Amino acid sequence: MKIAHKLVWALLPLLFTGTSFGQAPRDDKERDDKIEALKVGFITKELSLTTSEAEKFWPVYNEMDAKMKDLRQSSHKINVELRDSEDKLSNDDAKKKLNTLFENEQKELDIKKEYSERFIKIIGEKRTLKLLSLEHEFRRALLERLKDRKDGDPQDKRPPHGKP
Repeated sequence: MKIAHKLVWALLPLLFTGTSFGQAPRDDKERDDKIEALKVGFITKELSLTTSEAEKFWPVYNEMDAKMKDLRQSSHKINVELRDSEDKLSNDDAKKKLNTLFENEQKELDIKKEYSERFIKIIGEKRTLKLLSLEHEFRRALLERLKDRKDGDPQDKRPPHGKP
């Protein structure tokens, strides 16, 4: 078994103790750090990254992720403004916000294309293709897991993707 796999499987049970999601975290940063650690473990395992690949992959991924987060925050801000003041919004403002949303989506696509080329050099075409779906899969699995815990199974120790 690869060292990365051993590390993932050693850390996952620690992250899923009864208090990890059963109680409110002390602050949002603590919660975000736990989720980020789970995401790293999930992606590392699902892509079967070797230690050498992980050393090259994660700095590139983190760079891309930071750019994507900035764009998503910009779009989120527009959506919040829209929700809070839809009635007060002029047609010109609405058009500007619409254009900004479309520009952000295009920038996200451009970032994915640019970084996919870099990922291909590190992990190859097949795993790069798989990477494109892993974030969505992780979010879905995490939400499913949180729902399961709310529904009464707080001792569930499955990894976030639901596989034993």
